Parts: sequence; structure tokens; C-alpha cells
Amino acid sequence: MEKRKIEEKEYHDFIRDQKLKNNLKEFQYYTSNLKYHSIARKTKLLWEKWLSYECQGKRVLDYCCGDGAVAVKIAKTGVDEIVGIDISGVSIENAKKLSLEEKVDKKTKFMVMDAENMEFEDNYFDIAYEHGALHHLNLEKAYSEIARVLKPNGKFLCVEALGHNPIIQYYREKTPHLRTEYETKHILRKKEIYLAKKYFKKVEILGFFYLFSLLAVPFRNFRIFNVILTILESIDEILLKLPILKWQAWQVVFVLSEPIKNSK
Repeated sequence: MEKRKIEEKEYHDFIRDQKLKNNLKEFQYYTSNLKYHSIARKTKLLWEKWLSYECQGKRVLDYCCGDGAVAVKIAKTGVDEIVGIDISGVSIENAKKLSLEEKVDKKTKFMVMDAENMEFEDNYFDIAYEHGALHHLNLEKAYSEIARVLKPNGKFLCVEALGHNPIIQYYREKTPHLRTEYETKHILRKKEIYLAKKYFKKVEILGFFYLFSLLAVPFRNFRIFNVILTILESIDEILLKLPILKWQAWQVVFVLSEPIKNSK
């Protein structure tokens, strides 16, 4: 296994281990960036709606599934089957446990697997989904593998961080305990997203999210938080339509479809 993959595996085994969660002070230190997810309701609403519609009666891949929370949620929406893969064995065990607790284990399967060299046969999945996984991977290998395992009419929903904003990127570089070195250096930019055109005929950006909304984070524990966030979301909704600003957002949601077969 490549050094970067070993580092990814070890980091995510560590961050998702119950031992860390039991140590509140350490857990808060290694997951302090979670506070920014307090504002991420717009993207959550978007991907939940998209998946609940697209996954009905389908075979779905949760690509780099983490602890399996999204896979379990999808399993409750009428999906035929959902398979989650992750390089972290700890994550996969957590996902299996969660699926049993939520009584969806008959529709879910979780496997330790290298996302750049998947063990599935060609044209196996109808839908694939990932949230913040692509920047952990060799992007060409990831795009190629997803294109291979998707059916010709398959779709791949991606929720990703963007790397254009210098302030956000400075924060990433100054908090090395929150991510691996490889991840920090490979946050997606415009050219990496459109690199997907080599493997998919269609790249559709559904939206850019969170620029001024980030200013609401310090108020997340106050009653006025929702009011502040709603106002800032309205500002973002207008300004993130502007070409000069939209790529400065924190997150982007896009869909890849019409996979190009034999694209290796």
C-alpha cells in the first residue's frame, strides 16, 4: 500500500475510534473543524433530496462511506441495496454496527476497500455518492473507477470542499492535526472538477455554498444563530452566482453522469 494510503487509513482509524470519542478533550481537539458544519444545512438539504429521489429501487455506492451515517439514511428511502466502502477498518465496523442498530442491515453492505482499485465488476451500480472524499484520492484513478463501476446511465453525486479561497486554505494549512498532509494539498479546484470530463460526458454543478455564511459559525450556540445564518445564506445565494465570487465558496455540489467506458 502506498505511503499516502497508509497515512489516510491510520488517520481515519484514529479519528473514528471510540477510544478517542471517549476522551472529550482530545476528541474536540482533533475534530474542532466540525463547528463549521453547523452552517451546512443548504448542502445537506440538497443532497438528501437528490438521493431520496434518485436512489429509489437502485443499487447505490457510498464511496468512502466513513461511519456509514449517510448509507443508513439512504437505506431508509426505498433503495434496493447500498454498499459502503472505506479504507478505514474502524469506520467500516462502525458502519456495520450502525446499520444493525437502525435495522437496515438487510439492505446495506460495508466493505474495507481501496477506492482507487475497487473490487466490483463493471457497470455494477446505478448511483454513487461521496462527501468530501475525492480530495483524499488520486483524482484520475477515482474518476476512472467510478466511471467503470457505474452503469451507462449511472450518476455520481459529489459534495466537495473548494481550494480557491486563500483564507480557508490558510486555515487548513495551519491546522495539520485536522487532516492528512495529502488532503490539505489536494482540495479540489475548478480544473480538478472539470478533469472529470475525461471520464464522464456530463459535469453538472448544482451549486456553490458558504462564503459569508461562515460568519455565522461563532454564533452557533446562541439563540440568534438561525436568524443570522438565514440572513447570511440569503447574501450567499445572490453573491455566489457571480463568476468572480462563486469559486471562493467553501463547498460545491456537482453531478457526474454518462460515464465514458474503457476510459483508462
